[in-house]
Amino acid sequence: MQFEGLTHQLKLPDLWQHAAVNHLRAGKDVIVSAPTGAGKTFIFELLVQAQHFKRQMVYTVPTRALANDKFAEWTDAGWKVGLATGDLSVNVHAPVLVATLETQIERLLTGEGPALLVMDEYQMIADVSRGSHYEGAIVLTPPDTQLLLLSGSVANPGDLAEWMQRLGRQVEVVATHERPVPLDEVPVETLPQRRNIEGWWPRLAAAALAGDLAPLLIFAPRRRDSESMAKKIADALPPGEPLHLTMEQRALAGKEIAALLEKRVAYHHSGLAYGVRAGLVEPLAKAGQLRVIVSTMGLAAGINFSVRSVHVSSTQFHDGLTEQQLTADDLLQMFGRAGRRGLDERGYVITSRDSPSLMDARPATLRRSSKLSWPLFLRVMRRAALDGREPFQAAKEFAQRLFAKTPPELGLEESAGLPLSGKSADSLFGLKGTRKELRNSAGVWEEWKANRITQVSLGEAMRSVEVFHGPVLADSRYVQGLANGLGRVFKLAKHDGSQLYGKEMALGKVEHVPAGSPDAAADVSTETLRITPTHHLRKLLKIPRHIEVLTIEKVQNVAIPKLLPHFEGASFLAVVEKEGLLYAQFDFAPLLVDATQDASGKWIANAEVRTVERATDTGLTGTGTEGVQNARPGTPVHAWRSLGLVESDGAPTRRGIIFSFFQHGEGLAIAAALEDESYPIAELILHTANLRSDVHFDLPEGGSSERLAAVCRATYGFVNHHGYLEAGLPLGYGEGTAELLGLIAGVSATTTANSNTKTKGGGREVAEGDLSRAYIEWLSLLRHITRAPAHDWTRWTELRQAAGVELEKHLIASHATLRPKLPALTPKQKHDRPRHYLLRER
Repeated sequence: MQFEGLTHQLKLPDLWQHAAVNHLRAGKDVIVSAPTGAGKTFIFELLVQAQHFKRQMVYTVPTRALANDKFAEWTDAGWKVGLATGDLSVNVHAPVLVATLETQIERLLTGEGPALLVMDEYQMIADVSRGSHYEGAIVLTPPDTQLLLLSGSVANPGDLAEWMQRLGRQVEVVATHERPVPLDEVPVETLPQRRNIEGWWPRLAAAALAGDLAPLLIFAPRRRDSESMAKKIADALPPGEPLHLTMEQRALAGKEIAALLEKRVAYHHSGLAYGVRAGLVEPLAKAGQLRVIVSTMGLAAGINFSVRSVHVSSTQFHDGLTEQQLTADDLLQMFGRAGRRGLDERGYVITSRDSPSLMDARPATLRRSSKLSWPLFLRVMRRAALDGREPFQAAKEFAQRLFAKTPPELGLEESAGLPLSGKSADSLFGLKGTRKELRNSAGVWEEWKANRITQVSLGEAMRSVEVFHGPVLADSRYVQGLANGLGRVFKLAKHDGSQLYGKEMALGKVEHVPAGSPDAAADVSTETLRITPTHHLRKLLKIPRHIEVLTIEKVQNVAIPKLLPHFEGASFLAVVEKEGLLYAQFDFAPLLVDATQDASGKWIANAEVRTVERATDTGLTGTGTEGVQNARPGTPVHAWRSLGLVESDGAPTRRGIIFSFFQHGEGLAIAAALEDESYPIAELILHTANLRSDVHFDLPEGGSSERLAAVCRATYGFVNHHGYLEAGLPLGYGEGTAELLGLIAGVSATTTANSNTKTKGGGREVAEGDLSRAYIEWLSLLRHITRAPAHDWTRWTELRQAAGVELEKHLIASHATLRPKLPALTPKQKHDRPRHYLLRER
């Protein structure tokens, strides 16, 4: 394996870096604990330069932004390098692959690991959402794959090493506590003050500049705070040397951001379009061209540039959903951005009376998150079932290999007499599981699966209530209620053994006038019918009082046409005489009504629907104990059984198998939608844009993609399952995303790739960065579906094929979104090192 074109300047490793490389060359795993900026990545670069590993080396990072950054850096250095981030796959068989960890899980499950797997920021094991993936990846890493784990914010790397040794791995811990650029704490009150500047944030920025502590990075709790603070600072600071932007850079930035950048000020958050963030703000910050950058705390993990000084404005931040408290290791990571190796002798943390200080920042004791990777467990259990082994026993063994001194409870332990009904079961996950049911054409309740509703004629519709099921027109009580109760029911002909009914209305008393009598018709040979209208008919048709009788011709040509609107939708059959009265008869077979299709394909008029508590058999068999065991309410196994993911012996169901192909709750929604045979695959592909958007786009009117939410909740109920379902929907579900992206209309979202304009959604502005990210997440999910394992289910096969077709449609457009052409920095922007010094007041 050849690595060509490495252009690093000569750089000698520190002793701890040299020790790490030697351990890896000896075939051991290595856990590195070193401060931010100390040079952890250099260990990997030394291994690449030495060409020690003859198979692929994979370097994983926690965010796409960092992956793109490393890919660009090492590509510029001349490496043969690939990229795998879910949304992008570039040269994935290259000797070096930069990736997000989740893209490697499937590979590890098959036992085909690379020669070296690097986990940068391995403290992600404690992350609520993704920690189970990092933990699972370490458990699944094959023996012939070496691990290199890097972090600067873990206090107990020895505990991790002990765990890995229990897994049968040889592990060494390499640690250093020395920062290459030491940090000092500077109270803002001790810095030179500019009295002619108004506003707290402009005064803080001016003090940092006057104290020669720029570039300054300020962490703000919210997006709107970062924008507001940056604008106030730019407006209030005395002008310095302006930053000259090219025409291309100015067009990319837009008027507002270009004006800030020219004053060497920027804000930085995930709502910014990718092109602005990655093509302007970040490279200009790296090059030292910006005086002040205001970034959101939630994006701290994705920042890959250093500055001279840092100020953290609050101990809380908003993650888009709720207020979060900064942890000590979060602060350590933020403060670690202060001090540029090779440029600064020291880095500075600027503090105020209310802001956190250096004493508040420290490494955290690493513990696994409370979330279990259900998909990994189900994959392990399925493999056991296929091999003829006990699935639940395989699950127990897998749980014992996790990063915990006491294995997490699965629910396979003895139930100790706990009831599965009553308060324990009702309080499962805080909400009862429910299901929606339809009374079908056979009169039996069946599960409602977002059944198709349309208008059909009464002649083809069925009626299904507690006391009757059969053709609608065979229910005399139903027919009697038609036409607002006018007339009475009479028997039509039988059909398929069922007696059908119509309605007839009395028109009047019939008198037969013999031929030749004075009241007979002009043709004395013909009998005449005289009809005396009923009071009801006279009132209904407003027949004048002076008209005492009607001829049969008047009835047929005048009265019946006037009567038909009162029997709307029915067809007129005939006029018949019964017991001295004349009746008009009507058939309601053509009348259109709303009807619901049941599982057998029959249409139910005015269908009965009910919501009931979901009854689930959680009894287990074959768990290594005699008899039948019950899963404890609130445990994973109880959840798997109640959601229909595993059989009583632990073998995953079809639903469970599909779910196991994914990493979060989106697999539950997709499995439920596939089970609804009436849900077109073409629609489902578009609706999956809602599953990972993590942003709620409130549209004035609901769109068709709401069907996905409806079928998910109809299948599982409005239940909560930690990390997977919240109120019956996958975490990260974003209503209205498909419609707002324009996917339903076939309009691509690529226009949002480099633009920083804002779009209206539900009466509010939607950041283009959010739109671009939602589009990227959708394409990433489609690519995940195409690469997921095959399964012998026609609907799943069709979904994988449709996902591939949809990806082809977006091939050119997505390339512009995912890898937009970004303007290069000018030589002056790259190499000039402006001194952002603000003269003190005399």
